[in-house]
Amino acid sequence: MSTKSRNVLFLSYESPWPAFSGAALRTLGLLKELNRAYSIEMILLTRKPLTSKQRTTLEKYAETIVRVALRDVSRRDKIRATVSMSIYGYPYHNAVLYNSLDGVPDVLHRIITYPGVVFTNVGHWGSIVRNQYSPNWVLNQCDAEVDFWRVYASQAMSTTHRILAWINYQLAKRHFPPIYNNVGRIISVCEEDRQLTRALAPNTPIDVIENGVDCSYFTPRRAARTGPPRLLFTGTSAPRNVTALRGFVRNIFPLVKRQLPDTELLVAGNFSPAAQAEFADVPNIRFTGRVDDIRPYFDQGDVYIAPFAETHGSKLKIAEAMAMAMPIVSTPQGVRGFALVDGESVLIARNNNEFAEHVISLIKDPAHRKQLGENAREVALATIDWPVLGRKLIRIVQKTVESLETT
Repeated sequence: MSTKSRNVLFLSYESPWPAFSGAALRTLGLLKELNRAYSIEMILLTRKPLTSKQRTTLEKYAETIVRVALRDVSRRDKIRATVSMSIYGYPYHNAVLYNSLDGVPDVLHRIITYPGVVFTNVGHWGSIVRNQYSPNWVLNQCDAEVDFWRVYASQAMSTTHRILAWINYQLAKRHFPPIYNNVGRIISVCEEDRQLTRALAPNTPIDVIENGVDCSYFTPRRAARTGPPRLLFTGTSAPRNVTALRGFVRNIFPLVKRQLPDTELLVAGNFSPAAQAEFADVPNIRFTGRVDDIRPYFDQGDVYIAPFAETHGSKLKIAEAMAMAMPIVSTPQGVRGFALVDGESVLIARNNNEFAEHVISLIKDPAHRKQLGENAREVALATIDWPVLGRKLIRIVQKTVESLETT
């Protein structure tokens, strides 16, 4: 029997465990921290039924779990989503969500009539209350939804994907403002996203919970390493990552190798074979493919690179690099949302030459690398360690609870 006095209904679009994406990692962190203070009822949409291990893991944090089939797999599902986009003006993921819940009216009724706090892991869920004022809803963003589609449309890998992303951007501009104005609170991942959302919902309270990291799990165990210098980039083959890596390989890596020809570039994470193929002829670059544990690769790198020209939200990969005491060289956009200080806990580059110069200087100066990395970890411990963010999160949810009690 739980001794927690309040329940929270936690809505998750896709399972947060196993956490192989930034959105899943953020969702899992939020779920764990909320569970410290509240009893969690969980409704989640997944493409496949939960495995016994998934259910057992999630039951550590949720007292009840209701799984609903995420209907975006079959051709029929996709046609239905396209029809909903055309008729109702839903962005794609919002259309998928609504079509998924359409077949389970009891679950939808439970969500709409829930008397306590409803906490969402992504903004798509807000479509449910787009036309209904719902002060008990706390809408978490992984990105500012409208700006996400704007950036995605500029970075998509094919003409077809760019057109589809542009359509979603146009739909999102109309669809999300009523959602933002009908929920009780919004949580953004960074101040930049907060301001973008504030422009669409000037009267809704908006807080910031940064992308967090478990610093007790992401702890450096770096040993002395021999061999050529090694740069590290992590992530999946999402368009934003491929675009950033392409820019680095074409414009910056040659400048580094001009002075340090043996320098290696290690790309750790789930880059698809198709994405890897673009870089097949580039010497000194290696892809790991999907890995279950990213930490050893941080320990094997000398300098972490974040060469993002344009991005959205904030990068959880940066949070992990900070916690792992990696010296980071980044564009201003790459470290968006983190309290890093240029020259103290990160080196910021504003053009290709400066980026290469920072990388070269760090490779040549092990003491500077060590100090920069240690400073970055101190920032992580003070600002984005999940226990720190968890206390902030509980205060935010408690404000919603108190506002409901006074109305």
